[in-house]
Amino acid sequence: MRRLARALCCLILAGACWAPTVPPAAAQRPQAPIVVAAGTTLVSDIVNDLGQGWLTAVPIMPAAACPGHTDLRASDMRALVSARAILLHDWQTHLDAVMGPIRNDPALASKVRVVEAPGNWMVPDRQKAAILAVARLLAAIDPPRAARYAARATARAADVDKVAAALCVRAAPLRGLPVMADVQQKPLLLWFGCDIASQYGRFEESGPQGLAQAVAVARAARVRLVADNLQSSGGSGKTLAEELDAAFVVLSNFPGGFPEAPTWATAVAANLDRCLAALERHGE
Repeated sequence: MRRLARALCCLILAGACWAPTVPPAAAQRPQAPIVVAAGTTLVSDIVNDLGQGWLTAVPIMPAAACPGHTDLRASDMRALVSARAILLHDWQTHLDAVMGPIRNDPALASKVRVVEAPGNWMVPDRQKAAILAVARLLAAIDPPRAARYAARATARAADVDKVAAALCVRAAPLRGLPVMADVQQKPLLLWFGCDIASQYGRFEESGPQGLAQAVAVARAARVRLVADNLQSSGGSGKTLAEELDAAFVVLSNFPGGFPEAPTWATAVAANLDRCLAALERHGE
């Protein structure tokens, strides 16, 4: 009997040693993040921050390009096809360069979600409105993590307030400064405290007469800074600055337009730095 008992014990122990260990399913296959296509880097910056690795965004427009005058590339189309959703600015829904390919494909059109946050998102209060609007869309795309997106949106909005407070202090030299600006940069420059004495758009759209009138107004106002928009006028205003004997600066309307400024916070700060540096170089 003792021999039989010992034999049975050995068999039981051997079976236990050979039993396969099955790891939890989650440990075997980590869940890949949900991917969405973003109309611009302003959208993707917010999505990637709020997503925190659960959800990620691929921008379909190069940060330094004008969204209204840039066609979608093959890589952009692949991003649209593979994305769970397509998040666009309200103004992008009127651009044929963006909506043309989407309208032609019902599968793509059904993915479009419009971020209901009008205005220039580089301005802090508009950035905060965009954050909340994006969070609502992400909650609808990924309901199980809705509370996480909302919490991160609240935290990011608080961060925006901190950035804005710091920038307001540093922007003191710009308050009341007469400026001639590309129309796309007007909202941010007004937030910096500048006095927009004259404005212009793309040179080919303004025409010689329109530019001459804008320069005449700027000269009468004794403007001290001419500000171009990287994504539209892109540096062509330098001749206006020379004619007006004013400082000249190129600003970006999107994160990543300048490689050293890939996020909203760094892009706004870089724009302010550029304005202050331009004035210093000009001896202001």
